[in-house]
Amino acid sequence: MDHLIFLAQERLESTQVTLNSAASQVSRGLSSVSNGAQTAFHNSISAIRNQRVGREVAERLRDYAAQLREALSAFKPAEVYDRVFIFFVTEVTRTHIYFGGACFFVGGIFGILMGMRLRHSIVAPQQMRAVVANSYRGMEAIGVVEDLLAPRIVEPRQVLIQVKAAGIDYLDIKISEGYGRVLRHQLNKYNPNTEDEFPVVLGRDCSGVVVAVGTEVTRVEQGEEVWLAVPFYHPGTLSEYVVVSEELVASKPSQLTFEGAAVLPYSLMIAWDALVTQAGLGPDTTTGKRVLVHAGVSGVGVVAVQLVRAWGGIVTTTVSSRAASLVHMLGAQDIITYDNSNFDKELLLREKYDVILNTVGEVLHDSCLKHCIPGGTVVTTTSAHLASDSYGYISGGFYSLYMRARLFFTKAPWLTGGGWGKLDVNGHVLEEVGPLVASGQLQAVVDKAYSAQDAEVAFTHVAKGEQVGKTVLRFRARPLAARMEGSS
Repeated sequence: MDHLIFLAQERLESTQVTLNSAASQVSRGLSSVSNGAQTAFHNSISAIRNQRVGREVAERLRDYAAQLREALSAFKPAEVYDRVFIFFVTEVTRTHIYFGGACFFVGGIFGILMGMRLRHSIVAPQQMRAVVANSYRGMEAIGVVEDLLAPRIVEPRQVLIQVKAAGIDYLDIKISEGYGRVLRHQLNKYNPNTEDEFPVVLGRDCSGVVVAVGTEVTRVEQGEEVWLAVPFYHPGTLSEYVVVSEELVASKPSQLTFEGAAVLPYSLMIAWDALVTQAGLGPDTTTGKRVLVHAGVSGVGVVAVQLVRAWGGIVTTTVSSRAASLVHMLGAQDIITYDNSNFDKELLLREKYDVILNTVGEVLHDSCLKHCIPGGTVVTTTSAHLASDSYGYISGGFYSLYMRARLFFTKAPWLTGGGWGKLDVNGHVLEEVGPLVASGQLQAVVDKAYSAQDAEVAFTHVAKGEQVGKTVLRFRARPLAARMEGSS
C-alpha cells in the first residue's frame, strides 16, 4: 500500500513539473509577442513622424521657392537704375565723390602693402636639421636637432640659402661656452627668425645654393651657388637653411667645391682684417715685406700664408713637422717646425719681421714683440674677451638701453653683419679674393669632412687642436617641403 502511495506522489510531482514548464514557455512566448508588438508600434510611430517632418520640410522649401520666384519677378532693373541715378544726382555732392575716391585709393595702397608683407613673412612652419648649443656648458651642450624652425625672408634685402657644406671654427666652441651671449641675447629680441636665447645655431661660414631672394636683392640670384661668412652674434650656418643679408654673400668661385668654399670665408675675414686693415698690407704694399705667420696650417694661417705669398711677401711660418710639406706647397719660403726644435731660438737666428701674425694667443705675445722690427706690426687674430659677457644686472640693463637706442637708428644691424664687433664681415672681401682663387694662388685646405649627423664627433676632433686647415660638415639636400611630410 505504501508503495502505491509513493508511486502516486511521484507521478503527481512529474505532472506538476511538466505543467510549470509549459506555463513558463507560454509566458515567454506571450512576452516576446508583446515586445515585438511594442517595437513595431514604435517603429510605425517614428516612420509616421519622419514622414510628417519630411512633408513639412518639402512644403517649406516649396514656399521659399515660390517666394523667391515672386521676388525675382517683381525685380525690375530699370527701376533700380533710376533710383540709383536719382540718388547720385540729388544726394551725392562733389565732396562726397572726392572723399570716396581718396578712401578707395588709400585702402587700395594699404591692401597692397599688407599683401606684400604677408607674402614675405607668413609661411607654413617648416623644420630643418641644425647643429646647436642648447646651453652654455661647452662641448656637452653641442648636439644635432631635427626640428628647428627654418628661417624665412622678412626683409627685402635678405637671401635664403640651402646649405651644402659648413665649416667648423674653434670660435664655435667658445660660443658654446658663452662667448658673446649678452650681445646675442639682446639682438635676438629684434630678429624675427629667433624665438629665444636657445638653441644657438653654430657655424661661421658655409657654401650653398640660393633658394629665394628678397625684393631688393641685386648681388645674387635664385639658383646661384654662393659662399658666405657671418659674425659671431649672427645665427650660425651649421643648418640646412640660413637667411642672411645679401651684403654677406658672394658668388662661389667655380674652382672650389662646396666643401672647399665652406672652410675659407670666415678665416678670410680674419686674415684680411689682420693683414689689410691692421697691418696695411695688400697687393701694392707687400712686395719684399718679411711676414711671420704662427701656426701656418690653422684655418687663418692657411689663408694668411697664401695671401702674403700672392702679394709678393716673404713668408716664415711655424708648424708641426707633419704639416711642413703642405705649408711649403702653399707658398711659405721659410718653415720652422716647433716639435723638432725651439722655434724661439730659431727665430733669433733670423732677421726680424715687418709683420707678425699671432694666431695662437697671448702665450706668444712677448715673443712676437721681441722678433718684430721697431715700427713693425704685431696682430693677434684670436678672439678677445667681450666686456659685455661679464656685465651684471645693473650694467646689463644700461647695455640693453644702449642697444635699443642704437638699433632704433641703425635699423637692425644683424642683417648687414656690421656694427657690433671689431671684425668687419662682408661679401666684398670674398669678391676681392675671387681672382686669387681662379688663378690657383688661394686654395682651400679641408682637414676632414663629416656628415651633419656626426657633428659631435667633428667638434671633438676640432677641440683637440690637431686639424690642418678646417673641418667641414656636409648637409644632404632636402627640400623644405619634405619637413611637412615628416621625412628624415
